[in-house]
Amino acid sequence: MDYKPLHITKSQLAIVLIAVFSILFIYLIRWNGLSGQNYRSIIKSDGIGYYNYIPSILQGNINKQEVNTTFLIRTNNDRVVNKYFIGTAIVISPFVLPVYIYQKQKRIPIIFSSEYYQKAISIAALFYLLIGLVAFRKLLILYNIEGRIIAFVIFAIFAGTNLSYYTLLEPSMSHVYSFSFISIFLFLIKKISIEPTPKHTIILAVLLGLIIIIRPINFIIILSIPFIINGNIKNFLNSIIKNKKSFLISFLVFFGILFLQSYIWHLQTGKFIIWSYSNEGFYFTKPQLFKFLFSLRKGFFIYTPITLLAILLFLITFRKNKKQLLNLLLFFIPIVYLLSSWWNWYYGDSYGSRVMIEFLSLFILLFALSLSKLSTRWQQSSVIIASLFIVLNIFQTYQYYYQILSYFDMNTEKYIYTFGKFGEENRQILGGNNDIIQYHTSGTSIILKDYKLSNNHKPGYYHNLEVLLSGKQLANYSSSYLQLSCKTEIIQNVLSKVNWQISYTDSLKNVITSTYFKINEIPLIPGESRFNNYAIRLPKPIFASDNYIIKISNTTNTEFILSDIKITLKGIK
Repeated sequence: MDYKPLHITKSQLAIVLIAVFSILFIYLIRWNGLSGQNYRSIIKSDGIGYYNYIPSILQGNINKQEVNTTFLIRTNNDRVVNKYFIGTAIVISPFVLPVYIYQKQKRIPIIFSSEYYQKAISIAALFYLLIGLVAFRKLLILYNIEGRIIAFVIFAIFAGTNLSYYTLLEPSMSHVYSFSFISIFLFLIKKISIEPTPKHTIILAVLLGLIIIIRPINFIIILSIPFIINGNIKNFLNSIIKNKKSFLISFLVFFGILFLQSYIWHLQTGKFIIWSYSNEGFYFTKPQLFKFLFSLRKGFFIYTPITLLAILLFLITFRKNKKQLLNLLLFFIPIVYLLSSWWNWYYGDSYGSRVMIEFLSLFILLFALSLSKLSTRWQQSSVIIASLFIVLNIFQTYQYYYQILSYFDMNTEKYIYTFGKFGEENRQILGGNNDIIQYHTSGTSIILKDYKLSNNHKPGYYHNLEVLLSGKQLANYSSSYLQLSCKTEIIQNVLSKVNWQISYTDSLKNVITSTYFKINEIPLIPGESRFNNYAIRLPKPIFASDNYIIKISNTTNTEFILSDIKITLKGIK
């Protein structure tokens, strides 16, 4: 019997190589690392809230949880709700449940944060990454893009964006799962526009339902449909509703999936529809458009510059195709407007603009379409530029993971200072703290304005510097916002071990929580000075007798001059 030799295309090989690299990276670095126990922090940040659904449902306490300071929120009817949606928990559950079932059968003590549960999340993220890349490849094939271009853009979407970071290093976040299902969704949209079948319509309904309950704002992906189908909306809709039976099934399936979230809300709060993001929301009249795209804090085009290249190339290459340009803007403008209108436009601790990962397939599709239309010379130039952006992304991913870049408050000064830096001596080298004020609709009140501390402008250690803010002042506010400024001058060494310490304490000065940050945003050398401005969101006091203490933590007895200390305190009703 004759066997045909296995033939693998360049684009398939790209996915295989990404899979091999990812497996080695996860095993050697994310699971083990220098400590041998790096897996302990796989479920972290928002991922703890997404994952929480699984143990709470399996343990039967989904409606009996206690409020915490992150994702379990008290509702108006004095119940507790998980502010995150259940979709991520649903799609990772096939990887977590086998661990639970095995341990249950073997009567192994079940600790949902233990090793194999953490590792199951890594495996889930890698699985969905690869599924998403396969769907993306199939989408590009439907556009008749040649294999070598497909291979390069597959590599680019992984290595040239923060998709790789949120797959390999923070897999408990929702983004890689959204990316995967949206990639499949886009492929299926294109497939239906070419060759519709009733089965595709039902699958599309499943995909859209999952996309929304993973991250509700993802619903806006439907605005990309005109671009994918080249504006043939009428024919597309006719193909969807042509088969009445499949359309009805699709309708029921879609709303059935959405009902899963409503049912969970009802278990937790007694209500089917709620706004689970208490004290958070959108500023629709004040979108931070420029900051969202270009800020050195978290700007989408700054930390994922290959997407800017993709858009510019597409605008140039398809400048005569006004219809497709309009279809692109129909998606791009609303998504940027909507995401930049969120009160925390940079979305907290993150590498780059993490909320745009979901839609990377569409942006890199623009890159692939443009490359396919360019002459060989311009193709080569574009690939060289893209390759430089890929190298930059890989290096900055390393910087972010090893805490050389700030998790949340990069700025121009910090970016320039850390550019190109690596090595242990540069870890956690940046200081300062620049929170934005908590979401509010009723304005702010000045509690304390430009309160100045007297100081004698002489060198000192400042161990005894201590400012007490009474919780009684803040008890009637939902949250408060501290603005602190000062001037520092270096006498000797650098102030690497000198921090502001802001502690929330009880009436006996027992510390409940503390925030530390270096005095200077970037290291200074002896003889240099700078003015520093800080902004810190303070937790709401539990009791009026609680206090906030501001002081200097100087563990190395470094002498410096601290002057012009000024404090302003704002409250949000």
